[in-house]
Amino acid sequence: MPDQPERQRLSPAAENPETGRPDAATLNEHQQALRRAMMDAFSAKKARRFIERHVNHININRDLAEGIKFLFDEKGRPPENMPLEDIIDERRKLEYQLKWFEGIVLELNNRLVKVREMEDYALEMLSRAAPED
Repeated sequence: MPDQPERQRLSPAAENPETGRPDAATLNEHQQALRRAMMDAFSAKKARRFIERHVNHININRDLAEGIKFLFDEKGRPPENMPLEDIIDERRKLEYQLKWFEGIVLELNNRLVKVREMEDYALEMLSRAAPED
């Protein structure tokens, strides 16, 4: 890519000649605070996603185990003469519960979208009303 011209940086911070990245030491106090806040938010989001994935995996496995527990006796063995109707009935109950939960999640997502839109609008109005420095 030596044919491409070097692009101009948008950042007002001076570049570190060794790395070619903005030098954090040359940022003013406000920029350093913003940089720390951004890095903290990124780290928190990354950790939250990691934990959510693992907790979700654990919860799914636990719920699955609880959901099929009725199929086994106290020693973990299936009963010898379990009626097929009971298994089918339990499957139908689980499917109904799943559809019910999916409906709740869909409605909560719709409400979240509306709240985010109102939040964005409010922040936009505040930014317009704030005096510029």
